Amino acid sequence: MRILAFLALAAASACTPPPMTQERAERQCAEQAGLADGISGAVHVGVGSGGSRSGASITLTKRIFAPQTEKEFMSECVDRLLEGKTGTTEVNVSAGRTI
Repeated sequence: MRILAFLALAAASACTPPPMTQERAERQCAEQAGLADGISGAVHVGVGSGGSRSGASITLTKRIFAPQTEKEFMSECVDRLLEGKTGTTEVNVSAGRTI
């Protein structure tokens, strides 16, 4: 019975994410800093054996209504992650075409 309890505890602790550190929070926020103003987009064009392909995508966050500078975003984001709060809501729209 003790072995079963130990295995259950070990399995539960293995699923726990590592604690948030200042460096880890800064790294995660740096990846999101491009969305500080609330909008981001990309255009894709390519040619392959199946023909040509093109597409575009746009990402919007609620920050579009209250844009921030990158410095403001980083400060708020790091504080939020260190407090254990969730991130912003994103809406992604993608369109593509194969010719």
